[in-house]
This record gives sequence, structure tokens and C-alpha cells, in this order.
Amino acid sequence: MMKVITTHRSPDFDAFASCVAAKKLFPEHLIVLPGNPARNLSEFLKIYSDRFEFLWEHEFDGEVSDLVIVDTSSLDRIPERIRERIRDAKITVFDHHVDEKSLDGVVDRVGATITLLVERLRKEGISIDATEATLFMIALYDDTGNLLFSSTTPRDLEVAKFLLESGAKLDEVALYTKEELTPQQMEILDRLLENAREYEVNGVPVTISMAEYEGFVGGLGLVVSKAWEMSGSETFIAIVKMGKKVYVVGRTSSPDVDLGSLMRSLGGGGHTRAASATIVGREPEEVLSEILNRLHDHVVPVLRARDIMSSPVKVVLADMTIKEVNRLMEQTGHNGFPVVEGNKLVGIVTKKAVDKAMNHNLGDRPVKSIMTPNLVVATPDTPVTKLRELMVENAIGRIPILENGILVGIVTRSDVLRAIFGKPFKKYVKPVFRENGQIFRNVTDLLIKHVKPRLLNLFRLLGKFGDEVNMPVYVVGGFVRDLLLGIENLDIDIVVEGNAMEFAEYAKKFLPAKLVKHEKFMTASLFLKGGLRIDIATARMEYYESPARLPDVEMSTIKKDLYRRDFTINAMAIKLNPGDFGLLVDFFGGYRDLKEGIIRVLHTLSFVDDPTRILRAIRFEQRFDFHIEETTERLLRQAVEEGYLEKTTGARIRQEIEKILEEKNPLKSIRRMAEFDVIKHLFPKTYYTPVMDRKMENLFRNIPWVEENFGEVNKFYAVLHVFLEFYDEESWEGVKKRYSLKKNLINEVKHVEKSAQALLEMLKEGVPTSFIYPLVKGVSNETICHFLAYLEGEEEEKFKAHLLKIRDTKLEKIDGNYLIEKGIKSGKIIGEVLEKILMKKLDGDTRDEEEILEEILASLETEG
Repeated sequence: MMKVITTHRSPDFDAFASCVAAKKLFPEHLIVLPGNPARNLSEFLKIYSDRFEFLWEHEFDGEVSDLVIVDTSSLDRIPERIRERIRDAKITVFDHHVDEKSLDGVVDRVGATITLLVERLRKEGISIDATEATLFMIALYDDTGNLLFSSTTPRDLEVAKFLLESGAKLDEVALYTKEELTPQQMEILDRLLENAREYEVNGVPVTISMAEYEGFVGGLGLVVSKAWEMSGSETFIAIVKMGKKVYVVGRTSSPDVDLGSLMRSLGGGGHTRAASATIVGREPEEVLSEILNRLHDHVVPVLRARDIMSSPVKVVLADMTIKEVNRLMEQTGHNGFPVVEGNKLVGIVTKKAVDKAMNHNLGDRPVKSIMTPNLVVATPDTPVTKLRELMVENAIGRIPILENGILVGIVTRSDVLRAIFGKPFKKYVKPVFRENGQIFRNVTDLLIKHVKPRLLNLFRLLGKFGDEVNMPVYVVGGFVRDLLLGIENLDIDIVVEGNAMEFAEYAKKFLPAKLVKHEKFMTASLFLKGGLRIDIATARMEYYESPARLPDVEMSTIKKDLYRRDFTINAMAIKLNPGDFGLLVDFFGGYRDLKEGIIRVLHTLSFVDDPTRILRAIRFEQRFDFHIEETTERLLRQAVEEGYLEKTTGARIRQEIEKILEEKNPLKSIRRMAEFDVIKHLFPKTYYTPVMDRKMENLFRNIPWVEENFGEVNKFYAVLHVFLEFYDEESWEGVKKRYSLKKNLINEVKHVEKSAQALLEMLKEGVPTSFIYPLVKGVSNETICHFLAYLEGEEEEKFKAHLLKIRDTKLEKIDGNYLIEKGIKSGKIIGEVLEKILMKKLDGDTRDEEEILEEILASLETEG
């Protein structure tokens, strides 16, 4: 029987360091580590594995009598080989994940598990050496983001102080954790970014910057790496004068630039991609001049578009049918064609767009109806590196080459990859991108700043679970969009590259949550305490069998999953797995469109696939005060004109309208719907005139007042009151059936339609409340809103006063039973008497109700 210390699968620094610390508390125990450690821990163990005693999981064999588990409190997360050998073992737990379903043990809310163990070591007077202190400090920094995560506690800071006093080497810690710049380094970084200039050397762009600083500042390599990353340049060379020396440091990702040989020519050295030199007795301007003279010998002349383009170019005519173009693609194997009209290049059509159109039985339409008209073009002298950048920025696979306005060639993604790497690659490699075309960027700081600690810790747990079941995990959609906009959004959608149900079941083992699975759609939902809901889906590609139908789905990758979404701003994801936590994935320029305030669809048949996107485009445009991009607007109008909204179920249309009406200013969206002729296609007999717009303005102004004084208003029905005015019976029946409307709605609408003018005249004349009462007796809150849509100014205020008086006036003594006791048996007469008493009180009669009753009964006898 053996005594064992272990941790969760895919261990990180906190897991390993906690095992080492636990070994000092339980010296007779053996550390058994799961395989597949985190990348930075793996690098650490290459150097220090001989310093610490442990076995890998596959090396362990034996029964376990005593077990210490660290950095997790769940048996299901430890190595299976150990779990199978536990039997009746005594189990001790140390963990800081308080939201995870736990075994009994030391489980507390601190920044890292190592904090709990170091606290125990200190309490028991167990010493640690400098190497252990360094390891523990790396773990603490790694799990708390250098003590900057919101999960960091004062206890973590106390432990950091103790470890530093115990000999922790911060320069070693910095090698395995993210480094933060000192104020002096930040100052140099600012100067480098401000002074950066781009030069072209043999057709290759090279950014060079100069800066001066009075004293010496260490860590210049780190500063230059930061400047290189932030500038977005493929090659960045910094020339920094500190004291009497000039330091030259370079970084590059370009295969055409050899920085090592350049720096050696200046008396320094280094690698091809990272190198440096120190020069004494010269000024930065002199060094710059010499570098520019020498660079030509260390930069491979760049390939240009003319060197790799295909020519002559096969094109299709704008008026050719999609069916004809599809046949050409099948015959030639081409995945795209330039589209020309009148000898002028007007667009590009892709195989993907053609396939979608054919799938929707649109083969007889002209190809120009699905082409992409926003052309990205280049000239024969454009460098291949620039072509690659254009393809990435615009998510395109081919670029037409124009010379003096004439199409002379075309370059495809395969051409570019072959030129750069010598052979075509199936997957595009990650280059260094310009700001607007960056596919990957880290947004961990935004997560820390805007996401509450509980949710942030949950994200980290979900990412760890993903590593443990070998699935990439992403948070996607509206949460990502709103995070980038600085808006809180607790509508959490998780996508995994794998089986969502399997992932959800695995997560459920460790989280206090209820699991609901939806196998038909390959999705699941976790319901946590406090009302938080996490929806989990399989990365999927959708196929629409016909326009306006709900999609069929199949498993796919994150890029294809994002491509099926409605707009670029909703087609971004943030990876949650520990190695890439906080990595924003943006294949389609959503970050750029957010910054520029643009609503853009991802492909030309987006509104055909799902016409409800027409309403969503309007809703998002008005919510964020964005504008619908030109091509997207053209496609939207085209889909409206061709009747795709009519092909969509009324239930889905109603759902989208109801979402619009819950927005802060729904009238803006309704006006935009009218501008796009959407209202006419949703309600065939509704004509959005200036008069109707005035009613809508009055309606929305008064809905809050009605809700405050009379209760909830169904905004959908309130709007329909105005939309459905003057409908004939046949038109009404069609709308009622399409949108599943309540039967008496038309009667409510007709009541206001017939009474509104009379009400207006009575209000102008100043009639008593009893004249108003019959018009509003027993009506719905939506009907009250409809009446108010006709009113403004003084008449509006008078009507509201009447309504409040009617609401607050009640019979206090007299009721039906009272009248029966008086000998009145007829229900009709009882109703008339009660109403007459109420009318008297509405008009200000302050007499006792019994006195009013006697008067009414006397009049009835006289009439009798």
C-alpha cells in the first residue's frame, strides 16, 4: 500500500508546486503527476525535473492507502490510474476552487492553492530553500496574474512576501510568467512607439525607431518585444541611447529578414529572428544611417504580385446565371471568379456563395446578385507580404490584380502560401497582423476589468475542464461583443470543439449545477446558484435546406461555427483553455467593425439563409448607434423586396419584434423598419405614414406612465393596436393566424378606432369623468395606450386625470348583496344602479352612497 500526492489532469504551476509543498508536509507520500502539463511548466521541468522527486502517472503501479489531492477537490479530475486504486484510502484535500463540488478538506477562496500550503508550512515551522521558494512564487504569480487578478487576496500577498524573504528569485519567476514593465521601461516603450517609422528595404517593410534615456534601464529586450508586438510590424528595430552607449535590438517574424547577420555586422550577435548589438561613441542618427545602408544585404528581395499571379484571368459576366457559373466551377475546379460587367471588374463570386444559392434553388438568378462587390484589389508591384495581409484583414481567398484599371491577373491564397513557404499549406499560418486585421489578440485584461470574480473563476475552470477532456473551449457571441464595448452581459454561450454533451457532463461533476441536455441540437445548459445559466454548444456548421427554414447542424470547428453567425460583431470568440486563456479569435473583422460602428453580414446569402437577421440587423444598429454597411444594406433591401420575410414563420418574426420592443428606444428601430419597407412585408395593409409615426411617438412616450399606474403593458399588442387600424376582416384573419394573435384584439382596435375622435372632442369640451368612463370601462392596458396615441398636450393630461380618477373611485358601502337585501332581484337593475352611483361619485357627488342610492331608487320608481 502506498501514500500518494496528486493533482488534476493537465497540471499547471499551481498544481505542481502544491504537490511539492504537500510533500514537505507529508514526507512519506509519493508525488504522482498526470501527463500533459501546461506549456510553461513543461519548460520548467526540462531544467528542474531532477530537483524534485515525482513519478508520471504511467510509471505508477500500486494500491493507495493515503491520498493527498491538491488544486482540485474532485476525485473525477485526478489521474484514472490512481482513482482506480484508492479503495478505502484516507483522503486529504487542499484547493482554492470554492465553486467546485468538493470533498472535505482545506478549501478556501484565495488566489492560488500554493497559498494554503505555504501558510501551513509556515505554521508548522517547515523551512523551504530558494529553489522551492522560486517554484512556489512562480505558481502564485501564474495563478493570480502577477497578483493582479481580482481573485487575489491579502493572504496571497503575505505569502509572496514570505517567499521573497525565503530566497525566491524574481528573475527566474519572470522567465515563466508574464512580465510587467517598470515605469522607466514604459517611458522608453512610449518613445519607441511614438518615434517609429516604416522603411521599405528590397520591398520588405521594416519599422525602425530611436529613443534616448539619461540613465541605464535594464530589460531592453523585453521593451522592444512589447514595442514590436504593439506596432504590428513584422520587423522592428530599436536604436536606444543610454549614457554613452547605443543599444540596437531587433525582432522579426519575417522569413525574408536575417537580424542575426545584421547585428553581427555591427559587432553584435543573436538569432535570425532576435538579435542585438552595442555601439560606443556614436549617435543614434549615425547608427540609423548605417543600419539602412547595411539592411539591403540582410533582407531577401521581396516577391511581388506579378511574380506569382495567374494570367490571363478566367472571369464570368455579371448577367450569367448562378447555374452557369456553378457549371464553370465544376468544369474548371476554380473556387472563385472575378465578375465583370461592361469590361469593368464589379465583384468576386466564391464557390461557397454559389453552393449556398444552388442549395436554395436560386440557380436562375444572375450571379451579380450573390457576388461580393466590395473589391479588395492590388497592383502587379504589391509585395506578397502585403497580399497576405490584405487576405487576412478582409477574410478573402483571392485578390484581383489591376494595372491602369485593367484586370491583368489574380492571386489566390494558395499562390501566397506557395510563395512564402515553398508549398501550399492546408491551414493558414499566423502572421503578425496590422491593428485592423488582427485575428488573434489577448483580452485577458478586459476580462479581469469587466467580469465579476465568480464568473471569471468559472471561465478558468471551464477552460481547465476543456484541457482535461482534450477540447478547446470558447465563450462566444454577444458576451464577447459586449465585453469589447465595456457592457455587462450575463448571457453566457460556450462553444467546444468536441461533444458539448460530454463536456457538460464532465463539468457537471465538479460544479454545483443542474444539467439540461438538448441532444437534437447538440447543446446543453448548466444552471448554477444565483440564477446564472451557461449554455454549451458543439462547434457546428449549419446547412439551411431552404430559405427561412431552421438549420440542420453538424460538428465542425470554431471558425466554421463563427461563420454561420449573423454579423461580424457577433462572430468572435474568447478561448478559455489555460494555455490560451483570454485569446480573442476574430476571423471576420468583428473587432474592426465594432471600433468603426458597422453592422456587416458574413456572406452574401445571410439574409436568405435566415430572414430574421433583417430585424436583428436593425435592432443592433439602433441599440449601439452603429450603421448598416453598404453591401449589407443592399443585401437586406434585396431580401425584403424578394419576399423572404413572408417565407419565415410568424412565431420567429414575432419573437424578433418583441426583442426590438424591449430595447431602450424601440421607436428608432420601427422607423428604420419602415425605411426598409419591412413593416409593409410583415403587415401587408399597414402603411407607415407621418400620422402613424406621430401616434407611435405618443404611444411609446406613454407606455411607462400606463405601466406605472395600471400594470404591465404587452408592447407587441400595443404596437399592433396602431399597426392594425383600418384592417378589413379578411386582412385581419391573415395576420391573426400568422402571428397567433388573441381573438379579441381586433375588437379592441375597432373600439379605439371608432371612439378616438369622440374622445378628443369630449376632452376639448371639458366633459365630466362620467362621459369618459363608458369608453374605458374594462379595456386592456394596451387599449389605454392606443387612446393615448391619439392625444397630446392638454388633452393628454386631461385624459390621464380622468383615468386616474376612474382607477381610484370605488363604491365603499353599496354592492350587489346590499341591493338584494333592499329587495332588488334583477341582475340587470343591480348593475345599472351600481354604475349610476359610481358615475355620480366620478362627477364629484360627495353625498353618502346610501343617500345617492335612495335618490336613484326613487327615480326608478317614478320611471316605473
